[in-house]
Amino acid sequence: MKEYKLPEQINIPQTIILADGDFPSSSLAKEWLRECPYVVCCDGAVNTYLRFGKMPAAIVGDGDSLLPEIKERYVHLIHRETEQDTNDLSKAFRFCLSQGRRDITIMGATGKREDHTLGNISLLADYMEQAEVRMLTDYGLFI
Repeated sequence: MKEYKLPEQINIPQTIILADGDFPSSSLAKEWLRECPYVVCCDGAVNTYLRFGKMPAAIVGDGDSLLPEIKERYVHLIHRETEQDTNDLSKAFRFCLSQGRRDITIMGATGKREDHTLGNISLLADYMEQAEVRMLTDYGLFI
């Protein structure tokens, strides 16, 4: 896996999975989140994404991090997977594959909890076997 500095200009991704780590703060990441036509939020990430002023295409996960009012208001967007063998990022990744999405950018997968950060980064290699995947953080683009 190679790490690259954040590029100045790059095409807007067609699919983003937004995990519930640190919400991206770089101008590039925010632009991508504003312009991407298909954003899937891991369940806890939707709380911040909605405050960002955007509506996700889907909310995927076990539902443990969803605020009650979001569960009610956005029930039509929620794709609940209650199994606990995989994390919400893996659930969102499988959902994207089931929707025919094969070019995926992952954001918000680092920060907050070190165990989640390490787990998400280690899963990147597995995801790359099934799709064209990259991870954008505030520190670099991992492809």
